[in-house]
Amino acid sequence: MKKLAIIFSTVSILLVSCGEAEFNVEAKKTQLKELKSQLIELKGQIKGVEKELNNGKEILVEKKIPVRLKNIKPEAFKHYIEQPGTVNSKANVLVSAELGGAIKALHAKEGDWVEAGETIIELDSEIMQNNIAELELAVILAKTTFERQQSLWDQKIGSELQYLQIQNQYEALNNKLKAAEAQMAKLNISAPISGFIEEIFLNMGELAAPGRAAFRIVNAQKVYVEADVAERYANVLKKNNPVNIQFKALGINKSATISFVGQVINPENRTFKVKINLNNTQGELKPNAVASLEIQDYVNEKALIVPSQIVKKDMRGDYLFVNNKGKAQKTYVEVGLSQADKSMILSGLKSGDQVIVEGYSEVVGGSILDIKK
Repeated sequence: MKKLAIIFSTVSILLVSCGEAEFNVEAKKTQLKELKSQLIELKGQIKGVEKELNNGKEILVEKKIPVRLKNIKPEAFKHYIEQPGTVNSKANVLVSAELGGAIKALHAKEGDWVEAGETIIELDSEIMQNNIAELELAVILAKTTFERQQSLWDQKIGSELQYLQIQNQYEALNNKLKAAEAQMAKLNISAPISGFIEEIFLNMGELAAPGRAAFRIVNAQKVYVEADVAERYANVLKKNNPVNIQFKALGINKSATISFVGQVINPENRTFKVKINLNNTQGELKPNAVASLEIQDYVNEKALIVPSQIVKKDMRGDYLFVNNKGKAQKTYVEVGLSQADKSMILSGLKSGDQVIVEGYSEVVGGSILDIKK
């Protein structure tokens, strides 16, 4: 108590002295040094009294930090590549006329289901029909002439040259008739596949011409999703890799596998093609619809996984905190692939370790833990 009184008296003298206009600097430094020495001595005495009150044991009062733990054990880890894709259909055909002609009749309208081979557009065939009629008459006459000449030739009457000329004339006319009939059939523009008439580009009376689109027919019962994937995955993705497909605009989710992996890298954007075949019997998926793909490129059935957010980083590397007998232990780890909010740990942890998954931002190495369940 006497020493405390001395300290307080000295402090009072200092305060009064500070208010004076002039004072001795060296004297004040000496006085401050003496006060600090006395303070250290007092702290030591206080600590000694505390030890005596607690049977000689030093008091350690440290706050416990509430945390939750996760027991590390092997579990399945899957990694996916996220990629946009587009729905396509191989049965999406643009049909044009093989011969020119005015449109005489339309036998289907947009939205109709038609069978393969069914006539959709009929062209004016009057001129072609007249040509065929003339050829048919000429063939009949040539046939009659040939048959008579053949009869005479069988009787050794007439020359062989005359017989061969008449035979050639008959066969040539017959071939012309067949060709004209084949052309006549091409005046009817037919459906090459079964499907829905998506669009008709010509109207009654218009002139159809080779190379000019007449109509589009689509069969979307079987479609495929196509995507361009970055070159770095060229040796990772394989046929039959699982894929999750989301059609967000349609509210549709599907699971499938890769059907085709391209072997050529596009030099313009350094990507390669992948395709996923889908059944679409209900017609819910439309060609050119946008899809979001999650393509599985890695799976490990016995991985050590932690929440990604608990992994921190310092100058030495990635680390997290592990429970070690009720205290936080800073543990450096090697982090592998991450998917969503989970990360795979390649080294630094073992099965049975308890990592801090809640309260991890409050602890440091050596913190005492208040483990919550």
